[in-house]
Amino acid sequence: MDHEVILLEQQSLEALLHNYRQLEQLNGAITFLAEADSPVLTATAWHFTESENMLLKQKGIKAAILELLDILVEQRKKHRIRPNREGRLHVKNGTLAIEWLTEGTALISAYEQTG
Repeated sequence: MDHEVILLEQQSLEALLHNYRQLEQLNGAITFLAEADSPVLTATAWHFTESENMLLKQKGIKAAILELLDILVEQRKKHRIRPNREGRLHVKNGTLAIEWLTEGTALISAYEQTG
């Protein structure tokens, strides 16, 4: 079951990139956190330039990313795959990758600069 959920994550990221080609031009990351009793995200930190953030908002990409992250967190929690509450979505050179973080890491990494 873990393999199926992880495969779904990868396919979902590929679909997001296919639907929003503008992501291919961006380099940054989104750090996210869902509280233990919450089925959805409770905090995010967006590590992009001001103009990139505007593009994400105007094109509806930000809402699509948030919706997808909610689904992925929910799936991991449902299937008891850990880590499942904190992570970082990397957007770099036309690729999307999720780095799932151990509990308590997102609060620290939200303030780090991305490279």
